[in-house]
Amino acid sequence: MLRVSVHAGLLRERCPQNQIAALDIAYHKRAAMADYLASLQLAGKGELQPAILAGYPRWAGSVWDLVARAITAVLYRSAEAPPVPRVDKRCAYATKMCAVVQRVTLDDPGAQLGTVELLQPGRVRGEYSATFTEDIFGPRTATFSYGTKQLNPADLLLRAICHSLWGIDVLGPRPALILPATMRVDGEDRFDLQSLAEPARTGFSRYQANRIPLAKPEPMPKAQDYVAFLTRA
Repeated sequence: MLRVSVHAGLLRERCPQNQIAALDIAYHKRAAMADYLASLQLAGKGELQPAILAGYPRWAGSVWDLVARAITAVLYRSAEAPPVPRVDKRCAYATKMCAVVQRVTLDDPGAQLGTVELLQPGRVRGEYSATFTEDIFGPRTATFSYGTKQLNPADLLLRAICHSLWGIDVLGPRPALILPATMRVDGEDRFDLQSLAEPARTGFSRYQANRIPLAKPEPMPKAQDYVAFLTRA
């Protein structure tokens, strides 16, 4: 399961007392094209009705892409989010906010996959800068405008993600399932590991290293191992 905690403050300041939203993303159906159950809690409102994010390709894109689509599914009961209205000069705003994405399992509780710090750098309401980090893809930044009469921290995070990934305030295209081209080698279907796009290449390499500790990485792994990775890792 993925857990996204949103806090009023910077990363170094986050604590249970300043948590203002929490998003849990769990498997509803584990497969290469997975279904996820998303549950969102907002401070002052409680838990919203959970939603299903269906047919999402595993190991195909940024973890923040998955977070954005899960938030959209819960807030808007849809695969698409409406555009942000024009910024209200008297809008509610946050001077600083942060979020952390963690993988929570029985074997690996709390492994950090990504962070974001969001700031209002000046005195103009609704003008934000966001700095994202991510386990495989590294850092990413965005500047954008956002302002409504009531501040929803989950929606603000959603728009920050959209601007960082696509430069717009709504979702971009879904990532496509990454399937490597295979070739027959000594009677087995194999593929070139280096030709595999990220994040699948790093994810598969880690999966193999955990599955066969101390084994030398194979430059031409078996295709059946990649299928297992997509459905089990």
